[in-house]
Amino acid sequence: MPDRATLITASILERPMCVSCLATRVPTTPRDLEVALAQIGRVLTLTGENGRCRVCGTHTLTLTLRRPDV
Repeated sequence: MPDRATLITASILERPMCVSCLATRVPTTPRDLEVALAQIGRVLTLTGENGRCRVCGTHTLTLTLRRPDV
């Protein structure tokens, strides 16, 4: 089974989403989510910005990933 950081990365790459929807999609503790996001942020550009969550539709802080320029 893929590790938590991999599942979170795949979820966010699919569509920007809020932390609440992310936690529902990839069940985890708040601490484990924080650790996984820190791991992801070391490799990809992880940003949090106000916008519409593409899962639940609310306007809130959403997490997005930018792929590195190659």
